[in-house]
Amino acid sequence: MKRLYIATFGCQMNEYDSIRIEELLSDNYKKVFEPKDADLIILNTCAIREKAEHKVYSLLGRFKHLKKKNPSLILAVGGCVAQQRGEEFFERFPYLDIVFGPHAIFKLPELIKTLEINRKHLCINNLEPHFVIPRARGQLWGIDSVRAYVTVMQGCDNFCTYCIVPYVRGREASRPPGDIIDEVRLLVASGIKEITLLGQNVNSYGKKEQGFPSFAQLLKEVSKIKGLKRLRFTTSHPKDLSPDLIECFSQIDNLCPHIHLPVQAGSNKVLRAMNRHYTREKYLELVSDLRSVCPDISLTTDLIVGFPGETQEDFEQTLSLLEEVKFDQIFAFKYSPRPGTKAAKMSNQVPELEKKKRLAKVLELQDKIGLQRLSRFVGKNIKVLVDGVSKSNPKQLCGRSPGNHVVNFVGTKDLIGKEIDIYIEHACQHSLKGRILDKKGTGGEFIQEVVNG
Repeated sequence: MKRLYIATFGCQMNEYDSIRIEELLSDNYKKVFEPKDADLIILNTCAIREKAEHKVYSLLGRFKHLKKKNPSLILAVGGCVAQQRGEEFFERFPYLDIVFGPHAIFKLPELIKTLEINRKHLCINNLEPHFVIPRARGQLWGIDSVRAYVTVMQGCDNFCTYCIVPYVRGREASRPPGDIIDEVRLLVASGIKEITLLGQNVNSYGKKEQGFPSFAQLLKEVSKIKGLKRLRFTTSHPKDLSPDLIECFSQIDNLCPHIHLPVQAGSNKVLRAMNRHYTREKYLELVSDLRSVCPDISLTTDLIVGFPGETQEDFEQTLSLLEEVKFDQIFAFKYSPRPGTKAAKMSNQVPELEKKKRLAKVLELQDKIGLQRLSRFVGKNIKVLVDGVSKSNPKQLCGRSPGNHVVNFVGTKDLIGKEIDIYIEHACQHSLKGRILDKKGTGGEFIQEVVNG
């Protein structure tokens, strides 16, 4: 067996694509965790933000010495930056072998065979959308033993002025519902407990394809699969969040009470400039509707600060939106101009220093709100699906609540993959700490019996 090292940047869609890459190559390659040990190195790239793209260039520069040391080493770049830059990569990194876009993943085995024969640069970045069908193996390669992603659609038709996705992943295309159901069944049969359905805008699922169900209907069908403990989805565009989908949170027992609903800004002026197709008022109405059907729903969002033309008044409206909605968690970023987007050409760019100041204020405010929101669980018992060993403390285990909150606690590794009751003792800004329930139904001395076996 040859050895594969793959580095993944960006969103869950890229993580899913990396799993498909690993699976496609698994007949000939086994995964390794150090690039120096590999015969094939693949960088699966993200073009959403400048910082992620620069990380790719930095890594490629560092891999030059590996290629010099081992000329037979194959270096490949995939994903959104590969789609965007194409053959430009070979000019900057002449020792690079393969460049492939997101829709060319299924071509990888063929590309590698061709390269091994003639050792010429290969670039494929202009294919139509193509869904890679998972192979029927007992334990799918490259995923953990607890949760998995399943793509339901690719591409985006929204053309937000800051976003490169429609240009690198193409227009929206939905995957046949039968293929989705089959993949989820395969995953659940292999031991997966939690499935997240993926798409750039899952709310648009099936709208362009004749005879396809709506996303709410698809969600209901997936939820019926025997053995599926938890079901999630991401990402939702507010303009397409339907009443039927909102009602799913009160109708589907294994649908987790969590939704990621990117707002991006609190100012209507900025939202118009972003081409988001909803207003602040409409977003707040959606939040109210969600909380009316699922009062304890966990709301998370994305925010961009320092978008071109954003005034101090506009920024204050974003802060007031955070205060009003009270998100459980946010993912906030400074605006990053991306070549090829409309916003990159706007003349009224916000100075970098001002963007940094605004981002710091947003994060400071959210830290307070996040701690306040998570404190509601202290003294309560919640169900936790155990992922594995905690990244912050190897002596603890880590899991997720139904609301997608990280929960750390002391326990034995045989609990990994199980859903257990945890008594929450302490709330942090981004996670919870607790104990396994004792026989009386509270966190107590019984924990010592569990730890000691």
